[in-house]
Amino acid sequence: MATVVISHIALAACLAVVGTFYARHYLRMAFDISLDARARSVGALVYYSDDGKATLLFGASKAPRSEHIRHFDFFVVRSDHGNFEAHTEGYDPSIFNNMPRDAVYWDFTYQTERYRAIVLHDLSILDTEPGVPEPPPKLTVIYAMPSEDVSERVELLAASIAGISLLLVIPTLVLTLWSIRRSVAPLHQLATQAAAVSVKNWAFNPSDGERSVAELQPLVSALETLLAGLQRAFTRQREFLGDATHELKTSCAIIKSTLQSLLNRPRSVEEYRHGLIDMSEDSDRLEDLLDRMLRLARVEQWAADGVQRQMELTDVASTCEMAVARIGKLAAKHNIAVECNCKDITEMLADPADLELVWTNLLENAVKYSEPHSTVTIELRHEDANAIVAVSDTGCGIPESELPHIFERFRRGDPSRSRATGGYGLGLAIAKSIVEAYGGSIHASSKVGHGTCISVRLPLRHSGISPGQPSTGQATAQDTIESRR
Repeated sequence: MATVVISHIALAACLAVVGTFYARHYLRMAFDISLDARARSVGALVYYSDDGKATLLFGASKAPRSEHIRHFDFFVVRSDHGNFEAHTEGYDPSIFNNMPRDAVYWDFTYQTERYRAIVLHDLSILDTEPGVPEPPPKLTVIYAMPSEDVSERVELLAASIAGISLLLVIPTLVLTLWSIRRSVAPLHQLATQAAAVSVKNWAFNPSDGERSVAELQPLVSALETLLAGLQRAFTRQREFLGDATHELKTSCAIIKSTLQSLLNRPRSVEEYRHGLIDMSEDSDRLEDLLDRMLRLARVEQWAADGVQRQMELTDVASTCEMAVARIGKLAAKHNIAVECNCKDITEMLADPADLELVWTNLLENAVKYSEPHSTVTIELRHEDANAIVAVSDTGCGIPESELPHIFERFRRGDPSRSRATGGYGLGLAIAKSIVEAYGGSIHASSKVGHGTCISVRLPLRHSGISPGQPSTGQATAQDTIESRR
């Protein structure tokens, strides 16, 4: 509003300045035309005498009268032969003493009055008589008029233009301010509603009038999207804290229960040894839970902060084979075969440990929920400029209603099996966070009784090495696995 007021005032001022400038210019032009006409009319009053001697005379009675009320015009007429000069009555020769040479117009002050003078050279005498010597004389006419009237008219006109501009601007300004206030009223209402949103009150319901304002529709949509995201984030945070507390409390309760059982009565050395082994396993499980929670928080923090990590050119197929080798012991324990169809070398800028962790979590999840003597498959293929890694099993499958939630933290499709399988519901959440941190995506498809397939799409960022073609001096995937072992 302040900007609008200032702009309107500046517009009025500009109109006054421009109007005054042009008015002064044209008034000065009219004044100069009048001054020129008066000077020439004075020059026309010079004539020759009738006595045949060619004496110059001046018709002073026909001289133009001054238009100024208080002050009079001044003029001087001279012949270039030096034998003639005529001037106004009461003429002061010092008036034109300071006139600059070769000047046509000249502004000066005389007795506190501003004057403007014109100098006309080489004017011919209009009257002709016999006996005029050759060449005929030429006249110089200096004529001065008071210019105070022009200045007063300019000032009056400037005041008039400024007044009219203000009369035009003020109603327009008032209407503009009223329109702005009326237009931003819905914005104030939106701000009031947004300020009322808190963790206890997520209600944000703009009225139809606020939604109907075309300029506010993007803002309303952005606020709704932002608040919906914040609400989901707060809800997930509460659920995460509750689930994490429950998991930690359960693990601590198991350790405490084992310890109290050992202290309940005297036991043999063998019983104490078995009890300590159980406590050690429970401690390992608690340590694994904390490690997964810290890893998940670290990955999400990297993604949120946009941390630029030092990456190396990594073979995706090699990380898949490393994950298969790492999961081999767990698969053998469940009598499950793991097949790796990752023959082509596919390179991208990544941390090998991150990719290996993703495939390990996916394979671990597939193995735990597969039936004995079944097969889990990990396959790598190319699609445009992306690497597609798919982990599939022939297990019990996931109900369609649960598929949108399997990547949530501490989410288990079958909670009753969590203790038996040793899962926490963090593996898929960690995999999803890492994949999204690399600009990729993860998707799950499943059919109850027929198994599950989880696909990961990663954008390839390599240095001109075509998929399937090893670079110079590059070790094979099996060599990499053996070296890491």
